[in-house]
Amino acid sequence: MVNGILWRRRTGAPWRDIPERYGPWQTRYERFKRWDEDGTWARLLEEMQVKDDSIGRRPGGRPLPAG
Repeated sequence: MVNGILWRRRTGAPWRDIPERYGPWQTRYERFKRWDEDGTWARLLEEMQVKDDSIGRRPGGRPLPAG
């Protein structure tokens, strides 16, 4: 499910051009639309950013030395 949506976002292709291996394009579009409207995508992005920001930090949040 998510891979089909991400493929479409990465390529910029129309929804109808999502490869069949990801299932029906209508399903992907409806799920994307619903998740966008209910804030699911925003929450996922926020969670990934928080985890990414925490990589390379000491306990307590202090950055590790560069180099």
